[in-house]
Amino acid sequence: DHVIVVGVGLAGYSAAHTVLEQGGRVLLLDKMPFSGGNSVKATSGMNGAGTSTQRAQEVMDSPELFEADSMRGGATRPDLVRVLTHESGDGIEWLKNSFGLDLSLLSRLGGHSAPRTHRGAEKFPGMTITYALMEKLEDIEEESDKAVIMHKTKVNSLIKGGDGSVIGVEYETADG
Repeated sequence: DHVIVVGVGLAGYSAAHTVLEQGGRVLLLDKMPFSGGNSVKATSGMNGAGTSTQRAQEVMDSPELFEADSMRGGATRPDLVRVLTHESGDGIEWLKNSFGLDLSLLSRLGGHSAPRTHRGAEKFPGMTITYALMEKLEDIEEESDKAVIMHKTKVNSLIKGGDGSVIGVEYETADG
């Protein structure tokens, strides 16, 4: 029921919200004094195949085509490429529906066979997307005991159980 997420960029916030959606509690740790990670620097958008935005704009795309494009681009882990490409459309829909994000503009970027990079009108979509998840999680943190975010907190090691699974972390805050 309690999950620790290390790193509070888009992936960390997405993981935290997924835990909360499943009824769990989450502790987010990041070594930086602020949230966002590299995600806030992204300027293109997010790739997704088979989305409602694509259907509305009559873009012919599919997870299979996205997978083929990714493999042709030099990916070496077909198992990971399949997860990325086949879950991408649902990820875009989750961001739109759960966080009210505008991802209505499409672009066809290098290596893509169809327009599948989603963004809104803002200049820095990575920042907009990441901050939407961050702000919602901060609201949850203020209103409940379901989420705690700790910045300036360095994870030093993983604590493993007898079966080798991770059961915790050792960390230190800026205060020691």
